[in-house]
Amino acid sequence: MAVNNQDSKGSPERQRDPNGFVRQLGNVMDLPFVLVGSVLIGAGLGYLLDLRLHTSPILALVLGLVGFAGGMYELIRRLSGKRKNG
Repeated sequence: MAVNNQDSKGSPERQRDPNGFVRQLGNVMDLPFVLVGSVLIGAGLGYLLDLRLHTSPILALVLGLVGFAGGMYELIRRLSGKRKNG
């Protein structure tokens, strides 16, 4: 009777990065803050410009939309895996 003694180093389960799950979880938890933060920064800058220039809240709306577009671009870029690590 032959006993199959495989080395545990050769199994695919042992070769996985033990911190890989934590790293992925951190990246996923970061995504909502990227989108909300970019909208808030854009709208906040627009609001401050509206106060300074005495305009209607058009700049807050426009820069908020630009922030939303930038946030969506960053989300898509991160989820597609085209971000360089390092």
